[in-house]
Amino acid sequence: MTRGMTPFRIWLILLIAAAALRLLDLGNPLVDLDEQMYLLVGQRMWDGAIPYVDIWDRKPIGLFLLYAATQALPMDAVVAYQSVAAVAAVATAGLIAGLVRRFGAAAGALPAGLTYLVWLELIGGRGGQSPVFYNLLVAAAATLVWRAIADRKRTGALAMMLVGLALQLKPTVVFEGLFLGVTLLVACWRSTGSAARVAVAAAGYMAAALLPTLLAYATYAAIGHGDAWWFANVDSIFLRDVPPGEPLLDRLAGAAMVLALPALAAIRGVIGTRGVARAFVAAWLAVAIIGWLLIPPYFNHYALPLLVPIGVAAGLALDRGTMRGLMAVAAIGLLLLSGYPHRGETADARRRLATLSAAIARHAGRDCPFVFEAPPALYTAGRFCLPGPYPFPSHLIQASERRAIGVDPAAEVARILAARPSVIVTGRAPRDGDSRTVPLVDRAIAAHYRPVARQLGVTVYAIVD
Repeated sequence: MTRGMTPFRIWLILLIAAAALRLLDLGNPLVDLDEQMYLLVGQRMWDGAIPYVDIWDRKPIGLFLLYAATQALPMDAVVAYQSVAAVAAVATAGLIAGLVRRFGAAAGALPAGLTYLVWLELIGGRGGQSPVFYNLLVAAAATLVWRAIADRKRTGALAMMLVGLALQLKPTVVFEGLFLGVTLLVACWRSTGSAARVAVAAAGYMAAALLPTLLAYATYAAIGHGDAWWFANVDSIFLRDVPPGEPLLDRLAGAAMVLALPALAAIRGVIGTRGVARAFVAAWLAVAIIGWLLIPPYFNHYALPLLVPIGVAAGLALDRGTMRGLMAVAAIGLLLLSGYPHRGETADARRRLATLSAAIARHAGRDCPFVFEAPPALYTAGRFCLPGPYPFPSHLIQASERRAIGVDPAAEVARILAARPSVIVTGRAPRDGDSRTVPLVDRAIAAHYRPVARQLGVTVYAIVD
């Protein structure tokens, strides 16, 4: 890594690094539970299903549209979305490197991009979690905002439109979006000194950022499902509970440990930078951390958005050889501890999933299996019909979801069981399982079902009467 490395060489090395990090996972249908649900929704949209109506989750429609779009690619469904995610990861790393170069730390550009790619693997970004995609939009928006500040380019409205698109992948982008919008308004005030012009700019930026969300709501309202959209995208977020005893501090501590060295490098980078660049990066990093802390329950992938500002800030310190060496050692060590290169995991996951899917197909016939506490990927693997609009296990199982899905989970489970599904697939319910739904399934299995297959910690039960 030499000072002044050309952008082409940086992008080429980032591409090679991403291939080395992600290719062995390509096609793994079980790499992440959330992604299984996003893929299921995306596929069923091609069959005519309407998200929030026929199949329910609280993620914005943009994420489901993105997953649906990947299914137009002429390849395996899982490979398709993971390939697009890999492209997004490389593009984000390249934009991080570009920002570091613009801030004057050319030798830190490549290490910054590599830091992003490695730590993406370490905290839940191996596949297609939503931040893998929206980090790209945020990095692009930040680049455009910096151009508006440093080069006086008229790129602010486009930046805020990218923020708006990111909001339709996950609403937590709002914190970084507010930071970028306020930054643009401060720059407008400093260059014009006119409150009227700042007000006009604020209205324009707000309209650009809200446009994708308004279009989404207007579309649902036009087809008569505005209430369903509002509940899933707004009400359900605030109705979801954090169960007592949730290990929030343990999760925060775990993420902090993994991010410790990049975070220390980021702090050093901020301290060693001067002028407007220092204020921009420091504020961005602070806002991202605050946004992370405000959204429990702090699963590991919740920290993925931190990697963009951390990567940029760390890059400002990674133009020094000692820091680069420490980061390289930490990256290799943490990757090995995480199980990289995950040799054989993809093939094993596909084989086990196929075994379960075949068992379901033998016993379900044309009936819809009830995948209760098991991977949603089973619905995808066999293209099985759904017994109801809630195929994501936690929605019917976790006590935290009891008020947040729009129906009583116990009533929904009872309705499905009353139809006597030919197959039930379930494993061990989580610690915070709903004390009403889990016993319903257990009693039904004990009375009417027998086990016919076991894989992946779950059992396929077929009806016997």
